[in-house]
Amino acid sequence: MRICLVLVAMYGMTIQIPDRVQAQSSTEPDTQIIPSLRMAERYDSNVFFVAGSNLEDYVTTVSPQLRVIRRSQWVKGVVSGGATGEVYAKNPDLSYVGGNGSVDLNLDGAMNRLVQGLGLHVTDSFVYTPQLVAFGPPTSGSQISEAFVPGIQAQRANSFRNTARVQGSYSLTPWMSVTSTYTDQRLRFGEPIAAPGGSAQASLIDTDFQSVASGLEAKPSPSDTVSLVHQYQRGTFGPGGTQGGFSLQGATANWARSMSPAVQGRVAGGFVAVSPNSTVQPVAAASLEWSGEYTALQVSYSRNIAPSFLGAATPVVSQVVSATVRRQITDPLSLSVSGSYAVNNSVSGGPPLHFQSYVVSPSLNYVISKTFTTTLSYTRSQFQQVSASGSFPFDRNIVQLSLVAEWK
Repeated sequence: MRICLVLVAMYGMTIQIPDRVQAQSSTEPDTQIIPSLRMAERYDSNVFFVAGSNLEDYVTTVSPQLRVIRRSQWVKGVVSGGATGEVYAKNPDLSYVGGNGSVDLNLDGAMNRLVQGLGLHVTDSFVYTPQLVAFGPPTSGSQISEAFVPGIQAQRANSFRNTARVQGSYSLTPWMSVTSTYTDQRLRFGEPIAAPGGSAQASLIDTDFQSVASGLEAKPSPSDTVSLVHQYQRGTFGPGGTQGGFSLQGATANWARSMSPAVQGRVAGGFVAVSPNSTVQPVAAASLEWSGEYTALQVSYSRNIAPSFLGAATPVVSQVVSATVRRQITDPLSLSVSGSYAVNNSVSGGPPLHFQSYVVSPSLNYVISKTFTTTLSYTRSQFQQVSASGSFPFDRNIVQLSLVAEWK
């Protein structure tokens, strides 16, 4: 939270500089304030994320959000925040109000004014919720994922997650630059919420994960971007690292190519040495994006080492495949189908852990007007978690109707 406050303060200072300069140039900076409101009703077959019966519920969601966008020759910034409230019909004790916020500052203009070719990009985000999301949307790009283990549907527990990132760059020539990125991720848990008459799946572990990635990036042609990156990462478990930790050190090579205006591909590969397990693991990422007149496709794959926050304090080898297909049926109506599959296993020499899961979600999206959009979706997911404390397989079905209003 303190990181968020510092970044907001930085944003406040930076947006004052352009006002004085712009007053002399008669060009006013562009500022947008965009409020939005999401309301949803859903049927959830398993609100406790465990195997069993009588776990279904009907949930009402209300989520107001506010986004402020600032653009000038000095800074491009986005500050957003909001709340999410959910009311459960059959299990009112699960009702909650959570919060989220983020800051995204592109300070390339200000840095370039100080030193020609210097760039700086700062981001920070947090979320407070009793239910962590197992899968995010499919990602594009060739960067090895820095997220916590995907594909794990952790049991209900009040959780706080913060991710801060600072990326600096310097252009050596018009076609070559050096970059360095520092990322700090923190995950904190309260007491797990067990199902009625049931028991908790496994222990939830407070986790910190920091990484530093530095290297060279070059554009040998207008369509190609290549880079070579050295990366050091460290994960610690428990308050102050009381449950141990691990470190990673290695290198990756990345290549991105725009094959046509409609097709972009990215690929990355390399290795990391895991300590104290004394093993060397390959890491990789790839994505392909295609956008036609009425159809769009996105496919991605990643293999990386990440800290497990469920079951045991240990690094795991995480592999994820994701895909999304979107089809524009008519001007206001579109159909999309997305899916993700993940396999996570503990690194050799660590406590035994195995997570396997998939999620498939078709949805219909209808644009009512410039302000209102409605979505009807179905989600089918299945999770299998195996640790020293036992095996916990379960599935989940969700049907949801949502309405989003955004006032631009």
